[in-house]
Amino acid sequence: MPLGPSLTADIHETIIVLPGGGIHAQGLRQDGHPDQAEALIERVRGPLRAAAQRHGRPILLSIGHPYGHIDQQQIAADGTVYPGQDPPANAQPVDPIWNQGIPEDTGLLETPRAPQRAGHWRAAQQAAHRATQHLIARHGHDHPYAAMGTELQAYFAVMAQDRAAAASLYTEAAVAIHRLGGPPEQSRRTLVNAIAAWLHSDRDTSPGGAGFAAAHALIRITPYDHTTLAALLHRLTRDRA
Repeated sequence: MPLGPSLTADIHETIIVLPGGGIHAQGLRQDGHPDQAEALIERVRGPLRAAAQRHGRPILLSIGHPYGHIDQQQIAADGTVYPGQDPPANAQPVDPIWNQGIPEDTGLLETPRAPQRAGHWRAAQQAAHRATQHLIARHGHDHPYAAMGTELQAYFAVMAQDRAAAASLYTEAAVAIHRLGGPPEQSRRTLVNAIAAWLHSDRDTSPGGAGFAAAHALIRITPYDHTTLAALLHRLTRDRA
């Protein structure tokens, strides 16, 4: 049964071709022989082509391969697929707000700092979550403060030894920083932290787990980092075997 399309805000879909065969896309894993990779990819790409036509909007499709190489395909609004597109460069000017951080005058940072000073990291993580929810309510999800708050939660999760949660939170923050046009180095650094947290956790290799989420984020954020992607994909499939 074909997978349904998943149109994100920036309409950038990713597919992973797995070492040993099969693919991972849209939170699902489809097993198969390596020779079946193109047919499995088309099971995802076909509904995306239909979605592009239905909505009259192009879709960027990035396909990561076992040794880290990434193919870019542009699905035009009429459903036509144009191969060989270079990964998009983040050439937009970066808003200075990313360098300023969450303003002190909000008073929200003091809430997690109290348990931080006492070394109560779990409480600090929970306080950072509440502070982030306040920032989202005030500024919306599509604001740098939301990404900064998530990144702060991830840091406290690491300090609380909850590395599985940290991996998910760091990945969420990295994708948000990238999507919102934040500093490329910040999104890359946050993603590196996500992978490090996952490697030091119980290494969840489930289709909807943090490991695959980080791999898809790598394809989006660092499309030329072939070595890191290849190593993560082999770790994901080796740990599952």
